[in-house]
Amino acid sequence: MAKKKPTDRKLLSSFFPESGRELLTGSGKQFVEQIGVITIREAVYRVMLGENVRTQTEPLSRRRHARVSGAIVAMLTEAHLANDKFGEQLPRLAVEQLQAGPKSNKAVMWPAQWLLGLNNKAVQNVLRSDTQAIDRYVHDFEEALRDAARHCQDQLGDYRMTLAHHKGKKSRKVELGWGGIAQLTTAIGAQTLALRGSDKSMYGKLFERLVLGSFLTLMGFERVDPKHNKKDCGVFWLSDRSGERESDATLLIEPGKLARFDIGFIGLGNPEITKDKLSRLAREIEHGGVTSSSVTFVIVDSLPKSGTTEKLAEKLGTGLVQMSMQFWPRSLAKSMRDKVGVKHRMAKMSDPDLRKFLKEEMDKIQVQDFLSGVTVQDLEKVAPAESESGSDEEG
Repeated sequence: MAKKKPTDRKLLSSFFPESGRELLTGSGKQFVEQIGVITIREAVYRVMLGENVRTQTEPLSRRRHARVSGAIVAMLTEAHLANDKFGEQLPRLAVEQLQAGPKSNKAVMWPAQWLLGLNNKAVQNVLRSDTQAIDRYVHDFEEALRDAARHCQDQLGDYRMTLAHHKGKKSRKVELGWGGIAQLTTAIGAQTLALRGSDKSMYGKLFERLVLGSFLTLMGFERVDPKHNKKDCGVFWLSDRSGERESDATLLIEPGKLARFDIGFIGLGNPEITKDKLSRLAREIEHGGVTSSSVTFVIVDSLPKSGTTEKLAEKLGTGLVQMSMQFWPRSLAKSMRDKVGVKHRMAKMSDPDLRKFLKEEMDKIQVQDFLSGVTVQDLEKVAPAESESGSDEEG
């Protein structure tokens, strides 16, 4: 079958709510606001105390998945209300959406994939942009759903699901039999697989910015855009790509004196990546036409017990801190005091005082601002080192 142009029927993407779009392709700031600023801030505070970042991100993943599932329910409800034959036409409408694109827009492409029970990898591997393969897949998919609906009807009985949109005093409803229920649950299942695949990379990069931005703010420094920075010292910026390699944050202590930060939620299974982080950043970099000396601080989740990584850090003059240690911000503050002369009272605080300080000061930080200029798709991109270490990004 030749590739068809979309009909004048309303494309599926037009029914997908804006709040759902922001969780797939919106700005990082919109993403945090959708998940909840207070929730994100509390998670960062917990990481500051030394708690496992995965423990903090799992509830965020569930929250994101539940909200995108809600967007799918809203999309299907509105589509059924707009077209009383939508259930019959759904697979073909999903194909039209995939063919219409744009392929780079996940908020357009992913819901259509989910309605066919697919994620991005499955589209690449199963369909391969082959028109005949698409036709065969849609035929088999429709037959599988019909068979599942018949089985449920025979084995479980005649159950119905009512989807309703209440707005003011008006209420619009659509009733789904087993066929419609199968379409809905299939889409939600495919959505979970798709988002699970990208969660690891996305939340890792999200928390790199949130944790570093929060720590440096707690230290009394101001975040700036390096392109528009007119201040001489006491400022930092995130994800600097100047010099030989990228750093996750750069602190301008004074003219000609920089501190660079590389953070990674790396466990004991990847010590070679930690060693690469220790040596990859140059000690001299060009910034604003001036060559500045630079000291690197590497923050990782945990270190092997052999001690070789710590010895390498000492040899290179690099600060090395483990986030699995309780109150690790105190250790980082001490390292900054010793290596670059930056003094802050966190370096001398007792555990109770530091806990109180972190809680009170974190509540004042607008964490969403650390994601200015960053999109959800930026966060989902996997760096080469991450992909080599076994990232399970869905793609």
